[in-house]
Parts: sequence; structure tokens; C-alpha cells
Amino acid sequence: MEAVNLNLARKWRSKNFEQIVGQDLSVRMLKNSLFLDQYFPVYLFSGQRGCGKTSSARVFAAAVNCEKKDDFRKDPKSFNIPCLLCKSCIAMQEGKHPDFIEIDAASYTGVDNVRQIIETSSMLPLMGRKKIYLIDEVHMLSKAAFNAFLKILEEPPASVLFILATTDPEKIIDTVKSRCFRLFFNAVKKDQLFNHLIKICKEENITYEDSALELIIKETDGSVRDAINLLEQVRFGSEGVTKDLVLKVMGYVPEKHLIRIFELLIKKDIADLLAFFKEIELEEYSADLLWKRMLEVARGLIWLKHDVEPDFGEYCEDLKIISSSCSLNQLGDILEVFYKNELAFIRTTFKHSFLEMLLLKIAGIEATPVVVQKKLLAPSVVPGVKKSFKEPVLKEVVAYNLKQEVAQEVSDEDVIEENYDAVELVQTRQQDTPVQDEKLEKNIRKEVLPDPEQIVLTDGVKESGWIAFLNSLESIEEPLVMSVFRQGKFVDFGKETFVLKAAFPKRFELFKDKLNETSKKWMPLLRLVFSDKVRCAFVFENDLEPVKKKSIVGAGEEIKRETSFSQNINTRPKSFGHAIDISDKEKWKLTNSLLDVFPGTITEVKEDLNG
Repeated sequence: MEAVNLNLARKWRSKNFEQIVGQDLSVRMLKNSLFLDQYFPVYLFSGQRGCGKTSSARVFAAAVNCEKKDDFRKDPKSFNIPCLLCKSCIAMQEGKHPDFIEIDAASYTGVDNVRQIIETSSMLPLMGRKKIYLIDEVHMLSKAAFNAFLKILEEPPASVLFILATTDPEKIIDTVKSRCFRLFFNAVKKDQLFNHLIKICKEENITYEDSALELIIKETDGSVRDAINLLEQVRFGSEGVTKDLVLKVMGYVPEKHLIRIFELLIKKDIADLLAFFKEIELEEYSADLLWKRMLEVARGLIWLKHDVEPDFGEYCEDLKIISSSCSLNQLGDILEVFYKNELAFIRTTFKHSFLEMLLLKIAGIEATPVVVQKKLLAPSVVPGVKKSFKEPVLKEVVAYNLKQEVAQEVSDEDVIEENYDAVELVQTRQQDTPVQDEKLEKNIRKEVLPDPEQIVLTDGVKESGWIAFLNSLESIEEPLVMSVFRQGKFVDFGKETFVLKAAFPKRFELFKDKLNETSKKWMPLLRLVFSDKVRCAFVFENDLEPVKKKSIVGAGEEIKRETSFSQNINTRPKSFGHAIDISDKEKWKLTNSLLDVFPGTITEVKEDLNG
């Protein structure tokens, strides 16, 4: 009969205790049980895939029925079991032992299958001392099957042993686990697995690189079977096992490419990043593995920031250079973008395009401006402007995306109380301002206002800046704050004092705290329009007239719009209804609260029965 050539994982499956890799404690416990000739009725082997559970169970079953067991008990140092030479051991190797029954619980999950096991377990063994049942992937049994198993597991016949193996012990009901002797099979340590792969390569005449084996071990997470299978897969791709070949087989981007991608992300060089994607043909690599490796690089950079060296081999020095050129905030932002988009990445069918878009988004953080509105002011000459300077033309009202911008802190000492009534100054210290792209900021200033050194700040220029500030408020996504500001009235801006004064209706005084809380969002916009040293003085007056503001529609076209909601209501015909007296605030508590936010009058509307 022609011999069957097995794959490496089956060929190198452990046949005795000495060949089991990285499970020293479990092997010692099983051998002591054999030496003492004391067995537990039910064993539960649990651990991750490919770490030796099923192989250990087969070896233990062979040892229990081995004819040399008595010799082993007399002199355990001179005899090893299973001996692999007696009739019982040979029958085990050939898979023909009548007293060893292996069952795949994933295929036989029902109560009827369990009842069949219970019936056959009452029969005596034919060849060995014990009849042994190995139930693999036992967590796949149904709850009813587990319940049917309980009695036989608690009091099995004296001649029967049960060995349960699982990768997910949490799915096994507690009443079963409490009847078992549990052995834990951990992931195999790197050095032990590395030595085992070297032994296989030498025996099979496979040329290899140490770095390639290390990469295989890192990828397989301590699973011996996965490591051997990957080794054999790479072996078929070339005469030797090299690191580059392992990366190519797994679909990984080479580490030098990963380092380069991260270097360009930190530099915010979008053009070079796209060119690099085209150069390395990014679509040829696995998008899932690239995602995973990008997170590993970011994690390694964070480690380096805390003086802990990650395991990146020869590229660790390159990572140190990148780490010195970026901040922890940048790395945190990059990881945040990846984690927030992970679910969308998993669901999309265009993973490479999605990943490319995400990397470009990361490269644009803190640099890409967000266009809020595109509006034009009618060009008109402003009196007092030197060199015939015109009133600023707002080609684009541009504001930073404040979600991506580093939030600027405004401490309690920046809030200054003045002597005059209901006025609060909010000042942002210039030295606390986060460093932004100077070239971008100059462009923004150029689009919003002319150079302050070249103009005289007349009322027209100041009010245009205030309008630009109001238009840009949409970017901070604070509807209440935006509404409060638009109900306010621009008063003055002092070029020497840098104090911007604005007046608000007295009823808006309750929003002072809200303005202070959100100042880190709207103050950067105000600084871009007026000055880095701007301070705000907000006055809340009783008799402030409704503000009429200009809605900028197009060049040369202006529409005056009444922004007071109360006046819009009052323009309705008097016959619409009659006002309700809500002066009793206890009775009309909710209504008065609504009027604090939405000014107006409450009118009773009666249905016209004749109409």
C-alpha cells in the first residue's frame, strides 16, 4: 500500500508527551496521574486553537492503555509512555483502537447522540484497561444534550474516562464544568515556538530566515498548528522562507512602506502620500491587514513617547525619528479616527478606497479648512482706509473645523469681572493659543479682513468683521450659542484696547454661563476676524431694540431681514386672536421658560365655525 504524504501539521502532530510544545504544567499533571494510576472521571481541556488540546488528549488516552505503563510506574525516568510499540499504541496511531472513541460535538450536537454514548459506555473495554471518549469542541452541544450528559459525567462506569476539549469554555454550562478536572492550554511562548519551527525546517530541509520565522510566530498568536500551516504555505511559494515572501503571502504591506506612510501622515503631505500609494500599488495588499498594521505602528509610536521600545526590529530607529516629530495628541487623533470608522470599514465592500480616503482625512487634520458659506459683499469704498482700500470682499468665509482643532483652554482667571453692570470680559491669552498652520491662517485673514496695519478700522469694516464672525459660527455646531450671538448687536471694537463690545437683550443674561463654557469654540473664530488679542465685553440691556441684520445674498444685492421673532408675530392681523395674560409665572411656568428662549407673545386662536 502506497504511503500517504501528510501535510506538515499532521506529520508533526505530537505522539508522546515529550513532543508536546509549550504545555509543561498540563503535561506534568497528566504524567503524575499516570504514575499514581489515579484518574478523574471527566477531564476538560480548554485553550485557544492549535495549542495542543486534542493531541494531548490522544497521547493521554494512548498512555492509559499502553502495555508499558506498569514499567513506567516503577521507573518513570527510564520508560516513556506511550511507548508507540505495543499493540495498543500501534492501534492508536492507526486510528483503529476499539476502546478509543473520538466524537466531533460540532457534528453530533443532539440528545440522541448523547444517549448513544451513554448506552455504549456501559460495555467493557476490548483491548485496554479503560474505554476513553474524547468529545472535541464540546461547547457545540445543545443545552438539552448537556443536561442529558450530567448523570453519566458525575458517576461514569469505572472502566470509562471522558475527555472534553473546547476552545470556548464559557459556553459550557456550570453544572458540567463543576464535574470536570480542568486543564488549561495556554498560547505557546515565542521562544518555544521559534525553536520548534527551526527543528521542523532542519528536518524537512527548508531554508529559512530567522526574521521570517519571527513574523510567522507574531502572526499566529502562539498557535503551533497555525504557525506550521503558514510555514508550509510560504514554503510552496519559493525555495526558502524569507521575510518578504511571508509578508507577500499574508498580504501585508512591508514595514518600510508602513513607516513611509506614517511619515507622510505626520508631515501632512497629501500629494506625496497619493503618489506613494500609486507607487507601491496599495490595492495589491490586504486592506484588513493594513488597517491592523497601521494601528500597531501608532501604538508603537505611543510606546516610544513613553520611552518603551516596541518590537519593530530593524525599523525601530525609523520609528524613533517619527516619534520625535509628532505629539501624543496627534497620535491620539489618528487612533481616534481609526476606531470611530472601524465599523464602517468592516461593512464596506470597497475597503481599499475607504482606507485611502481615511488616510487622506488623517493627513488633512488641522490643516484642511472647512468652507462654511460662500457669500459675497458688495464692494464699496470705506472712508478712512489708506491706499484706497475697499471694504473687505468675503470670497469665502472660512473657519477651522473645531472638532479636529486642538481645543483652546480658557481658565477661570481669563474671565474678568468689571465694575459696570452685567458686563463680562472673556480674554484668551495669546501664549496659550495652539500652534496652527501659519500659511493657512494668513490666507483666512486675507479672505476675511485686510491687514490691520494698512487700514483704519472704521464702522463699516468692523461691522463686516462681525458679520463674518456670525456666518462662521455654524462650524462650531452650537445652535443655542449661534442664536444668542445673532440676537446681539455689535457696538464697537477698540484698535488699541482690543476690546470688542456687543449688546444683548436683558433676557439673554441667563446665557452668560453658556457663552463662557463654549468660549473655547467661538473665540478662535473671533480672533481670526479681529485680532489675536481680542477681548469681549458683553452688555445685557433692558431696552435693546430688535437687531436688523443684513443677509448677504450676492454681489450688490442686500436684503434687510427682521431677526426678532416677536416682531414677526406682531405683523399678523389683529383679528388673528387675542393675547393671553401669562404674568402668573407659577401657573404658566413652562410657557414663561419657552418665552425666555423664543421671545414673543402667546395668542389664543379660536376656530372660526362660520368659515
